[in-house]
Amino acid sequence: MKDFFRSTACRLVFVLCASAPFAPLPAAAFTPTGNEVADAFMAVLETDDGIVDSYGSVSEGGETVIIKDLHLKRKDDDTKSATIATTTLRDGMVQSNGRLKLGSLSLSDLSAKADDGGLDIGSFNATNVVLPTPEELNANDGDTVVGPSYDTLEVLDAAVSDGDGNKFEIGRLFTAIDEMDGDLPTAFRFAIDDLKIEASNLDGEAQKTLSDLGYEKLTLSAEGQGRWDPEKETLEVKNLKLSGAEAGSFALNLSLGGVSRDVITKLSATEGDPESAMGLVQGISIQNISIRLDNSSLVERVLDMQAREAGMDRATLVQQLSAGLPMMVSILQNPSFQEKVVTAATTFLNDPVSLEVTVAPANPVPFAQIMGQAMMAPQTLPEVLAVDVIANSAN
Repeated sequence: MKDFFRSTACRLVFVLCASAPFAPLPAAAFTPTGNEVADAFMAVLETDDGIVDSYGSVSEGGETVIIKDLHLKRKDDDTKSATIATTTLRDGMVQSNGRLKLGSLSLSDLSAKADDGGLDIGSFNATNVVLPTPEELNANDGDTVVGPSYDTLEVLDAAVSDGDGNKFEIGRLFTAIDEMDGDLPTAFRFAIDDLKIEASNLDGEAQKTLSDLGYEKLTLSAEGQGRWDPEKETLEVKNLKLSGAEAGSFALNLSLGGVSRDVITKLSATEGDPESAMGLVQGISIQNISIRLDNSSLVERVLDMQAREAGMDRATLVQQLSAGLPMMVSILQNPSFQEKVVTAATTFLNDPVSLEVTVAPANPVPFAQIMGQAMMAPQTLPEVLAVDVIANSAN
């Protein structure tokens, strides 16, 4: 299903969300409509694996172009297809550089099907969209990074299924790119609301896990924002948070240095090449990180599940875990830090309110130094990174 998404209109949705490059484009397979904006848009939907198989009609009124009943499919595989009932392109123009600029892009009733999953979306709306040219999308020189840009993007009423019988529903996905540096985004926000996980929509193993935790359904949300400053070469991620009303919340904040334009550009070109990516991040440094778990019954549910499997009650399990912590963390070979970890973990197990790990070195620490320390003297890393572990602190 993943490859199919990359070959259909669904790829447009996810690429816009991720601001990643498209796959290479072949010559257009569809019959041109005679409308410059509609033809440029459908050319974007075609990849070396997917084609625009047909469309119902193209109409124009003022600055609005409407494409009805778009049908896309994967070459040589009719089992993988996608349909878009209505595509609305507003204030569109092909710019002098060949890119398609749209005041807004709206898709309604989008559906993608394959033998290993599917995707349905009620509506998709993006504003101030700019799509790259076929030549830019075809570029493969390792340095050129041109993806679509937009101001805001919103997906409503989405349902995703996989080939194992799992289905997940999302009420709303929103993302915004607030600032750009050339073709690269420098500030973003996102939110996911009403991500519904229901036992009845899961396969047997996942259904059992949810049931063992005492859930028949779980509703999650996520949010976050970030800013990259290409002049200062810093990247900040603020309040990247996943939460559930009857579970708790997990939040991440971090600040990195050494994130230059060159690093961002080259990292975007290393998809599928983890070794090259690892080499590029050596000069990136950690300025600070905080990871925080605020519990709202999830930890108790996990402890109860493990206690049942071990044939004991929760209190006995917690007592055993607490007693075994000193030996478990002795591998760190850092007595003072081990004591800090044991104290925080024991407090949290007995009263699971919150647990927070912070990394706040006095000066930024490059990844290359961290990897060197991890190989040569791992016991020194807690001091090098100024790691702290705190249980049940105020948020």
